[in-house]
Amino acid sequence: MLRRKDSIYAALLFIFAALLLHGCAGGQNTQQVVRTEYFLQEAGFQKWDVNMETPKRQALLNSIPKGKITTFEKGGLTYHAYADEGGQALYVGDDAAYQKYVSMSRGRKLCERVTTPDSSQFWSCFDEVQKPRGR
Repeated sequence: MLRRKDSIYAALLFIFAALLLHGCAGGQNTQQVVRTEYFLQEAGFQKWDVNMETPKRQALLNSIPKGKITTFEKGGLTYHAYADEGGQALYVGDDAAYQKYVSMSRGRKLCERVTTPDSSQFWSCFDEVQKPRGR
């Protein structure tokens, strides 16, 4: 009888520890995303709230990978864009902002950076989203 009780307590302790560790791992991921977005804004990236109310806005966010900094060329200049994992915001910065982001993030895990060979779809959508709405 005593062994059975010990087994139940051990199983409950194991389940509690597993839940606790899982919760900590999930919180770290969220904390990392918040830190990335904070550093991007502090480095000079412009935040664009992009809700999904129009097909152009959907295309804009779908044209780049979520949670990664994507590098684009336009007019001989280099731009960097980051789409948040929730698909609600886009951060766009120039090379100076990206370099500041890298220096601010030293010693911390950076989000992955990718380069896209064809940025025309991104820029056509981005230019469309920036246009003022007619009233």
